[in-house]
Amino acid sequence: MAELEAINYRVYRARWFQLFIFVLATFTNAIHNMTFAPIQSQTSTFYDLTTLQVNVLAIVFQFLYVVGTILSFWLYRVLSVRTVILIGSLLNLGTFIRLFSLISPSNGYPALIIGQIFPAIATPLFINITPLFAARWFPPKQRDVATAISSMSNPLGLAVGSLLPSLIVSNGYTSIDFFILLIVEAGFSALVALIVIFLFRSEPPTPPSSSVEHHTKINLRTDVINLLKNRHYLILLFSFSLGLALFSALVALLYQIIQPVGYTSDDAGIFGAVIILSGLTSAFLVGIIMDRTHAYRFILKALLIGACASSLYFVLILQPNQYYPLAVSIGLMGFFLLPLLPVAFECAVECTYPISAEWSTGMLMCLGNIFGGVFIFVLDALLKLDPLSTSPLVFTPTSVFILCCCVISAVVLLTYRGPYLRLEDERRLASTINT
Repeated sequence: MAELEAINYRVYRARWFQLFIFVLATFTNAIHNMTFAPIQSQTSTFYDLTTLQVNVLAIVFQFLYVVGTILSFWLYRVLSVRTVILIGSLLNLGTFIRLFSLISPSNGYPALIIGQIFPAIATPLFINITPLFAARWFPPKQRDVATAISSMSNPLGLAVGSLLPSLIVSNGYTSIDFFILLIVEAGFSALVALIVIFLFRSEPPTPPSSSVEHHTKINLRTDVINLLKNRHYLILLFSFSLGLALFSALVALLYQIIQPVGYTSDDAGIFGAVIILSGLTSAFLVGIIMDRTHAYRFILKALLIGACASSLYFVLILQPNQYYPLAVSIGLMGFFLLPLLPVAFECAVECTYPISAEWSTGMLMCLGNIFGGVFIFVLDALLKLDPLSTSPLVFTPTSVFILCCCVISAVVLLTYRGPYLRLEDERRLASTINT
């Protein structure tokens, strides 16, 4: 049943099955974020909504991340991981409420908003626990890969959420198409909730490493003070939040960005899947490299430089009749942007140890999502200022904003020198045991 990992510590084969369930639950939650973004035009027409109202269906996930984060801090203090993940899975079932919007589409917007609020609040319950879940089930030699896989489950859900609506609701849509889309997503959430109820577990019988055995509980007041005094963490917090916000805004508004130069909602769905699937591939490779080298700082900076270069390429190639080069540019952005998530998680845990991982990573995601919501509003306004697709201008207000965010984030992050406190503690304890 168990494999020997290190002196006095054991790992269990069931860890991979538990990881699969955790990934599945997080993936399911993320799908609902992107339900309407890739079919913005069809949603606006069918429900008689403005573009801003459709965007709010995605923005609600950004702004409610703060509420969900506060809730997650409290829940993880008083309940087990299994119970909190179950609560999150049950909150996902709120998407069934969206079906009531089909009774009278012109008056269905309140049902759509309420149906989005429940999974939006649940999102931090899954994402904020990612590093702790990996640490509870996996030994140090596999922890980085587990963190990478877990953190990519949310972007994978965004990828499917970008592609699925375009496949179901095409230009010749009917109310039946919207019904199929909404019932498929809600039904899948119900199935995953049942899997979590019967099969998910909080932790193995014995810890896989010393850092988990000495895990520190969340102390809000003390942890806040320590985090705000940690210069390395503040640098990481600011630069990562800008990168996450930009990625979230680009994915949510991708159709509106490419539509003026002649691309369709189907193209937006495919591009959205490309940016995330390429990022998933990169994240898996980065996870393996992190496990073998633990060179978090170097990997973080290399990825951000690549993200800046790919963003510049995207801006230059965003022209009519450039489908394949545009797809390549979007794929490169995903390749460099998405792996920043697991690497930043590990850096946050390392430079703030022994502060609880839920707290350090929760702050990263919380600020990133607040910025993301603001960026969606800003980009929506800038898109209205952009010239027509026939204009020879390359650097539009939108493209300048994207590039400025990338450059600022990169410049700040290049000053990051965070220590590896958790790794040093584990090595010190291992050395003490061996002697």
